[in-house]
Amino acid sequence: MKLKDNLPPFHTRFGLRLLQILLIVFALLLIKRCVAIYHDNKLTGEEIKLEYFEKGYASGMNKAMNLPDEPVPQFKNYGLKKAYRDGYRQGWDMGREKAKKVE
Repeated sequence: MKLKDNLPPFHTRFGLRLLQILLIVFALLLIKRCVAIYHDNKLTGEEIKLEYFEKGYASGMNKAMNLPDEPVPQFKNYGLKKAYRDGYRQGWDMGREKAKKVE
């Protein structure tokens, strides 16, 4: 009888178990994504990354200069997505600097 009195209420135990399950699921999803990113970066060649960097750079430059922009490609490869984003960011910065110099 004394053991039953020391147990927390059912809803507390249920909530703790649910929290444990959710944390495990989120940890597994995070690990899966990290492994996918590492794998994609390892398999993607430098030439392809450079090509996507240049595409992103041109797109960012066009956007900064208020020129028509082509739609952003959808990526499944995280390495290419990162290269495109880095190029876009640098193109945007360079385009903004050029626009300020013109004004």
